Amino acid sequence: MDYIESKYFSYADPEDPVLKQILIRSIEFISGQPTIFKLYRKYQESPEKWKSFWDGCVQLLGLKINLDLDKLNSIPSSGPTIVVANHPFGVLDGLVLSWIVSQKRTDFKLLVHSLLLRAPETKQNLLPVDFTGDKQALLTNLETRKKAREHLSKGGCIIIFPSGSVSTTTKFYQNKSKAFDPEWKKFTSRLIKQTDPEIIPINFPGANSSFFQFCSHLSPILRSSLLFSEIKRRINSEVPVYIGKSFKYSQLEDKVSNQELADFLRKKTYLLDKRFEDSPPYGFEPE
Repeated sequence: MDYIESKYFSYADPEDPVLKQILIRSIEFISGQPTIFKLYRKYQESPEKWKSFWDGCVQLLGLKINLDLDKLNSIPSSGPTIVVANHPFGVLDGLVLSWIVSQKRTDFKLLVHSLLLRAPETKQNLLPVDFTGDKQALLTNLETRKKAREHLSKGGCIIIFPSGSVSTTTKFYQNKSKAFDPEWKKFTSRLIKQTDPEIIPINFPGANSSFFQFCSHLSPILRSSLLFSEIKRRINSEVPVYIGKSFKYSQLEDKVSNQELADFLRKKTYLLDKRFEDSPPYGFEPE
């Protein structure tokens, strides 16, 4: 089996300036990365102990995923499907969502930031997405959209966090209960209109710590550096999940623009949490 060196088990981008990489890795090292890396190594030592990589992650992290098993049947076991979800925690959302979908099917592709494709166990289930908006990001996203469209045309499943960014409070001084996704991107809407798959909205209640919210407003470097710390905080915790009913874009009475569809999906996802009567405000989106 291939192994990742500890220095690459990081949110530091190899394309970043060296000092920035050192700073990110240093903060990660003192805030949680070694703990998570040890758990990852434990999986790699005996992968046969678990049904899948995702099952191993959930068990090693001690996560208790609280969901309605009847609602799990909303996820089709076959046929073109897109799963959309809010993004309150970071990598944890992707791990849990992959575990949930893997209970019904294995032909799924999770769209994530390209930095997260380093683990060899995940490569068959991941496609890179870049929301930075530069020329290289455009090329990456066009290629990923093509692959996602092809995967759906073959009856596969795509999982995506349309915000492209972890939920964050609008103001640095706000309590974490005010942390929500920023505006959802049109990328998902285009994919849906091109393929008309079954759409499954999934909601994760909760948010990262208030300290993470505060630091997110201070510096993108601090924000990235603390994501391992937030995973560590969730070890041996309960993760509630709400799964919505499936529907198709072609079943909607009104045909809408790409942004209107993205807003509709965001609202539908958040309203799965009964605390909300309407779509919450947009969260802060780091540059």
